[in-house]
Amino acid sequence: MNGGRRRHGEMKDVAMVDYASMPESGPVTYSPKESVNPLRQKAESVLSRIAGVEGVGEGRDNVGAPAWIAYIRDQSVISQLPSHVGERAVVPHVTGEITARTA
Repeated sequence: MNGGRRRHGEMKDVAMVDYASMPESGPVTYSPKESVNPLRQKAESVLSRIAGVEGVGEGRDNVGAPAWIAYIRDQSVISQLPSHVGERAVVPHVTGEITARTA
C-alpha cells in the first residue's frame, strides 16, 4: 500500500459470501402504502388507448420539466401521441414490443 491508498488493480481483503448456501426465497408481496396518483391514472388511461403504446411512466422532458414517458413500439406511433396530457408533455421512448414474463 502507498500511504493508505491502493494502487490501481490492487484488491482489498473482502469476505466472500457463499450465496449457494443461502435458502431460496419465495414470492414477495407488494403492498404499496400510496395509491397511484390520479394524474398518472389519467395519463395511463389516455395513452394506453393508443395502438402501439406499450407502457407509461413518469420522467422529465428535454428542459427538465415533469413529463409523461410513452413507451412505444416504433417510430410510427409518435404521430398518434398527444403533445400533452394535463399540464405535462408526453415524451415518446421507442422500446419495441414489451412482453410481460410470468414467474
